[in-house]
Amino acid sequence: STGADVLQAVKDAIDAGYRHIDTAWIYQNEKEVGEAIKAKIDEGVVKREDLFIVSKLWNTFHKPEDVEPAINQSLSALGLNYLDMYLMHSPVDFKQVGDSLFPTDKDGHVIPAGIDFVDTWKAMEDVYRKGLTKSIGVANFNKRQIERILEKGSVVPVTNQVSYTINS
Repeated sequence: STGADVLQAVKDAIDAGYRHIDTAWIYQNEKEVGEAIKAKIDEGVVKREDLFIVSKLWNTFHKPEDVEPAINQSLSALGLNYLDMYLMHSPVDFKQVGDSLFPTDKDGHVIPAGIDFVDTWKAMEDVYRKGLTKSIGVANFNKRQIERILEKGSVVPVTNQVSYTINS
């Protein structure tokens, strides 16, 4: 879909009563989502505090020093001062290779960066403590991975968002 389609879809969703908007850096639509939110706030349809906005840290930004710049990039694109929830999109990290979203080797396998997701989680805790997001969580984690975060982290993830598709 085009940016204009996303912009209109989010405006229509807010007009229809939706208040939870879930996006992610990797979706490459945060600018349009933010424009739609701003338009509806400017029209007086909603106030910022009426909305629950979620975004996600992409896998190429797992280095602890990349987490805060990543959330700031999302906040800037969305035109917001804070997120309601910020999720680590995956426990799997990708090596930064140029502008590649899914950096792969010559055999087509994704190249890991070798970052422990617990270290990434601790950086997520830092952006939470700084008020850049009101809550933090994970996505696509398994039981063992969540147990490691609970054992080594200091903030309990508020959610583990998983995608589930039913084939009919």
